[in-house]
Amino acid sequence: MLHNCWFDLLPVELLHYLFSYFSAQEILLIFSDISNYINNVLSGYSAYVINLKLMKKSDFDLICRRILPEQVIALTLSDDNNTFVQSELFLSYYPIDQFTRLRSLTLIEIDIKSLKSILSMLYKLHQLRSFSFNSETIRHRFPAWNNNYSNESNQLKSLIFNSYKQILPQLNRIYLNNSTDLISIQLSNLRQLKLTKSSFDDLKIIFENSSQLKSIDIYLDTNMLNIPFILPSNQLIRLNLKIKNQLISKDQIEQLLSSLNHLKHLELKANVSENFVNG
Repeated sequence: MLHNCWFDLLPVELLHYLFSYFSAQEILLIFSDISNYINNVLSGYSAYVINLKLMKKSDFDLICRRILPEQVIALTLSDDNNTFVQSELFLSYYPIDQFTRLRSLTLIEIDIKSLKSILSMLYKLHQLRSFSFNSETIRHRFPAWNNNYSNESNQLKSLIFNSYKQILPQLNRIYLNNSTDLISIQLSNLRQLKLTKSSFDDLKIIFENSSQLKSIDIYLDTNMLNIPFILPSNQLIRLNLKIKNQLISKDQIEQLLSSLNHLKHLELKANVSENFVNG
């Protein structure tokens, strides 16, 4: 029989606010079974954050017993070497389409089998607003020299692109490794974008397709020599820009700033030309 405790004096709303500072496993380990009242509050809580990268196997067993997928709003799946609970095991308990209230999904070095399962169901996550994924870190189950590698790779690229077409237009935040799959998609709800690789031409197209974009972190892999450095964006307020192994002039920086009238925060990492220093 569970006894009463001082947490029982707190209203549900305050407990929910307290829970928001903890991961799902931390909430269950700290608050489970301290009173019947708290157990009822935990059962009704619908904003759990699950991160497999930070989870022990024993914590996973606890989550499976106590949390339903519709109670989860943020999910991080990882198959890196330091993750105890691999994505395939997790998805065998919780198919991705059961996370009907999921708002944020992060995939880290995800196994290809799990990735295919996720991408094929991603369109069912109508509440999803944030997606993070690096396609260059997919864990394949066959070597590159395998005869089926080329076909498998092309099929996967097609699956990724078709999934993006369905889900990306509804997102507010996107974190991807390149810009290629974005340039043909209207991103009318996008407010925050992070790309680890993009050309300048792709970036301009993305801006044209993203009327609400406010913040961007991007690594330009492009030749900036003699290119007008103007971005078609009047609404951008934050820009973190890295330019790979290319010179940028003082005039180009002035062009950039003149085209971003509402910019409040700028981080720029690039090689500057000699006239920038002398000027």
